[in-house]
Amino acid sequence: MRFAARKQSAVAVTATALIALAVPLLATTGASAASISTWDKVAQCEASGNWSINTGNGYYGGLQISMSTWRAYGGTQYAARPDQATKQQQILTGEKILAGQGQGAWPSCGPAAGLGADHADPYPTAPTYPNPASLANGTLVKSPNGPAVKVMIAGAGVAVAASDVTPDHYDLSKIVLIGDSAFNGLPGAPGAGTVVHDQAGGAERYVVVDGAALKISAADWTKDGYNTLPDYGVPSAWLKDAAQRDLPSGRVVMDQTGNDPARYVMVNGTALHISASEWTADGYNNEILMGVPTDWLASAVAKQLANGTIVKASSGADPTVYVMAGGVAAPLTYDEFIAFGYDKRPLMGAPGEYLKAAAAKAAPADGTMLVAPEGPTVWQVVGGKKRAMTADEFGAGKLSWDAVIRVPNALVAKLPTV
Repeated sequence: MRFAARKQSAVAVTATALIALAVPLLATTGASAASISTWDKVAQCEASGNWSINTGNGYYGGLQISMSTWRAYGGTQYAARPDQATKQQQILTGEKILAGQGQGAWPSCGPAAGLGADHADPYPTAPTYPNPASLANGTLVKSPNGPAVKVMIAGAGVAVAASDVTPDHYDLSKIVLIGDSAFNGLPGAPGAGTVVHDQAGGAERYVVVDGAALKISAADWTKDGYNTLPDYGVPSAWLKDAAQRDLPSGRVVMDQTGNDPARYVMVNGTALHISASEWTADGYNNEILMGVPTDWLASAVAKQLANGTIVKASSGADPTVYVMAGGVAAPLTYDEFIAFGYDKRPLMGAPGEYLKAAAAKAAPADGTMLVAPEGPTVWQVVGGKKRAMTADEFGAGKLSWDAVIRVPNALVAKLPTV
């Protein structure tokens, strides 16, 4: 076998090599590193690619390193012999030999593999990145492997749009790289209760709750105590989107001042009052209670539950399902629930007392458009009565068919005709 005739000059340690260990810069031949693929070529040439070979010729492993050289270049920190070390450990030791002796340490296989011309680091040290939690508010961050940029706000990474860079005065030359997992794991919105404003400027202030930005009125700024909290500038595009979001249905809220004992549950953007008896009986006391701006809450309470919202009592004691139409809760039979396609919509829980009052209303609000399964006529509520509508009232720039609510016959039948 070709290993038996191995030349002792190949990688045998010399006095020059020992000096190279002490003064590596003086002994370097110009090639001090090589890629894994190049080392694989050396191993293929020296040992047919067998990194654990020991033929008894005095040279070991994939790079056929002698024991004297293995010891001289620190290989024994890994294993007693080269063939007992891993491929990576043999290559790391080979790197030191290459730095000390050059590719001539492998007289035939080194040059044949291009060892002297390859200067790549086979095992580059992985870059270290800062922990996002250690970065100051306002720091721009990105992953090294993607174009997206975020700004650190109260522990969250808020997305920065391209349109934000100039008006928000973000300096892209000061971006800090953080690891992929850390970047992707950042919360997309500041935590509940964080006060924010548009980074581009302006007097309006908002408080973040569940990713939504709730506007704080001038009166609430001091009355609700928001003026005592840190106030962060956030990207304009993000704030515009967050200000249009509704709090999620089921979120239980109260007046931020704490002076009002009333509690409310959010359902499809409307705040519905929870009576004292329902607070515990319906399990609302088990939900997280969030304070919200006083004026914002008043506006949410005044909103009519959106037409077409499908609701039932949160307690579960009453199985009746209702469709909301102009503030009226119209009860649906199971057949109507399916026939109207309402089984495809979210079914939301609402306080039972609210539903009872909504079901007892005499008529939907003026302007509500209704259609019943008994006929094709679309009716519009006017002053508690109904009037038949014509097809030419709908279309581009006019009323939308999508705003027509499908309701039981009973609701339409009880309304007198104009």
